[in-house]
Amino acid sequence: MALIKADLNKELEELNELVNDNEEARKAYEAFQKRIALQEQLIQIRKAENMTQTDVANAAGLSQQAVSRIEKGAGTTINSLIKYLTGIGYCIQFKKI
Repeated sequence: MALIKADLNKELEELNELVNDNEEARKAYEAFQKRIALQEQLIQIRKAENMTQTDVANAAGLSQQAVSRIEKGAGTTINSLIKYLTGIGYCIQFKKI
């Protein structure tokens, strides 16, 4: 098996072409991007608050593994997400997009 260097710019261009040609794929990709952005924001906030995953777990009444799953986007519930946010001292605020 040979390894080749990926051309990430080319891969991104091909992905954008595929997504732009298919409405369902575009919506799925946009949802994926929003999920990744949320995960990254949760981690950034936790770190800005100088909290470890264990700190969040203790404050939120979750296990450290649950906190890790939330940050990885690996199957969480809304209830667990709300507990996580409460543990880091944040809440959800809705705005119309």
